[in-house]
Amino acid sequence: MAGSISGAELKRGFALQSRIVGALVLREMRTRFGERRFGYAWALLEPLVQIGILSGMFFLTGARPPLGNSFETFFLTGFIAFTFFRDPAVQATNSITANRALLSFPPVRNMDTVWARIVLEVVTNVAALCFVVLIFIVLEIPVAPNDPLRVAFGLLSMTVLGAGFGIFNAILSTFVRSWAMFFGWFMRIQYFTTGIFFIPESLPPLAAHYLKWNPSLQGTVIVREGFYNGYKSTLLIEYLPFAAGISLALLGLVIERLYRRRVSKL
Repeated sequence: MAGSISGAELKRGFALQSRIVGALVLREMRTRFGERRFGYAWALLEPLVQIGILSGMFFLTGARPPLGNSFETFFLTGFIAFTFFRDPAVQATNSITANRALLSFPPVRNMDTVWARIVLEVVTNVAALCFVVLIFIVLEIPVAPNDPLRVAFGLLSMTVLGAGFGIFNAILSTFVRSWAMFFGWFMRIQYFTTGIFFIPESLPPLAAHYLKWNPSLQGTVIVREGFYNGYKSTLLIEYLPFAAGISLALLGLVIERLYRRRVSKL
């Protein structure tokens, strides 16, 4: 009987926290997008704008895409993969410090604000991907993946990596006030090392040897393996994004659990 009661309590607790996170997601949407002129539309348009700018720049140089025949498609596979990593990591960083007032309500916990931002970014990225794919179809730009499940696996790996960074960042930023600034610089470097513009096999051997240990680059490689028929990376470390993301998430959760009161008061 004790086991059944414990199970029922666990179920009720999960349902309560799910409703809290859902309410926080709606609040985040209104806060971030409700007061802007273009609101949520910009979140959907940003990948399309970035892909267009990059494609135009490289087309003017007379270069050819490393894979396939379309720069638009190549940058789609790179930039979308990057956003699935970047957005949860960046937006969750100040989720606790920015929502300090909400934590005065007993049902709301530190991690609820973090999960809310991660969920919002995942939903937004999926919506943005669908929007870009639709535009590509209308413009008759190649967008059909060779292995959709492999592409989904790659995007999932980037989401796990981004969520892991986001959880760790959210906790660490309550102790180190300038952490968000340092992480911003780190993400600027990641923009150039995640593989948006290149495949690792095209790099000099020494650079490829070191960059292959970048988890976000590995996530992009997985996405492109699923998209392009015949592309199999010789530098793939398949589960590195998952290992890095889960490790960071667990480290962040352990720190939050050990110093929960201190985190709430900082």
